[in-house]
Amino acid sequence: MGDVHGHLDLLNDLLCQISDRPDRRRQGRTDRLIFLGDYVDRGPNSAQVIDRLCRVQQDDPTAVFLKGNHEEMMVAFLQAGDLTKGYHWLRNGGDMTSASYGVETPNDLDDTNALIEFRSVLATVVPDAHWRFLEGLQVSYRAGDYIFVHAGLRPGIPFADQRDEDMIWIRDRFLHSDADFGGCVVHGHSPSPKPDIHPNRIGLDTGSGKGGYLTAGLFWSTEGSFLHAYPDRIKHQ
Repeated sequence: MGDVHGHLDLLNDLLCQISDRPDRRRQGRTDRLIFLGDYVDRGPNSAQVIDRLCRVQQDDPTAVFLKGNHEEMMVAFLQAGDLTKGYHWLRNGGDMTSASYGVETPNDLDDTNALIEFRSVLATVVPDAHWRFLEGLQVSYRAGDYIFVHAGLRPGIPFADQRDEDMIWIRDRFLHSDADFGGCVVHGHSPSPKPDIHPNRIGLDTGSGKGGYLTAGLFWSTEGSFLHAYPDRIKHQ
């Protein structure tokens, strides 16, 4: 599943579509849910999205949850006290996440003391279950001929030697590459109006955080298809 970005309605819709698929009930068939990161920020329900994903995790211990750059910024600020990351996080949708936890963002993000006080309050308000979820996020996952990461891979580097920073943050060098990554890379991070399909990669971020919709890819062997939550939203922006 692509980047949710705090949209609980889209997440619930897509989870219902997945669970209601007739082929999912075939005897002996086992699905593995893989979420590509960026669960928080920009949308109105980040705290509620994490709550929902915690329930998914409890119901399905085989589900895979990857770390997005927005979770990386949030944790770096709230747990490690990185004020620079905090500034950029709040400028890129973190204000909506703090609001979903009932904490007001400082009016002046350049006020260091206000930012430190805000960090202390918000870090305390985030439930322990949410911290466990955020701390347990993986950076990558491989299954068969597919490699799942949030952002992408650095061309020319073996998968085993890829840096976490690139898998969470990379953009242009990956998107513009026709390199063979040793598997088809399924990623989010870089929004497009529809699933972005190439011989070496498939992008599933269809812009839910920027007025678009939410997409899930269904992959088996060398075949695949897509499910969408509210794809008509993009027509009304």
